[in-house]
Amino acid sequence: MRISFKTLLISFLVSIFLPLSMAHASSAPKKEEAEAGPPYVRLSSVAIPVFENQSVVNYIFLTVRLNLTAKADVNKLREKEPYFRNQLMQAAYKTSFALPDKSDTLDEARFKKVMIGEFSQVSGAGMIQSIEILDQNPKRRRR
Repeated sequence: MRISFKTLLISFLVSIFLPLSMAHASSAPKKEEAEAGPPYVRLSSVAIPVFENQSVVNYIFLTVRLNLTAKADVNKLREKEPYFRNQLMQAAYKTSFALPDKSDTLDEARFKKVMIGEFSQVSGAGMIQSIEILDQNPKRRRR
């Protein structure tokens, strides 16, 4: 009985990679446990408009993190990330969140106060503990 070179090669590769893939699969839960920390939803970067006299004068690009309470279902709320961004955009077109005299700086206190209520419409009451502004970059800097 003669074994072909292809059969021998395939057997060799399977014997090498099968144990590696099994070891990787068994280590996957450890990665999830390591990421377990405080529950949050991170929103992709969003450009919100800045208005002066009913016209857009600038955009501020925001990266936002929603810190959730312990009773929140993190996986369910992370799936709703596009709805959170939509809620943010709708609120931003109703209210300019920039400081009154600076079209390139976010009024964080007012933003957080308004957006806790807006985001709670998506998540449900009592699910959002706080909002963090991770990054804010204006399209144009003030001169």
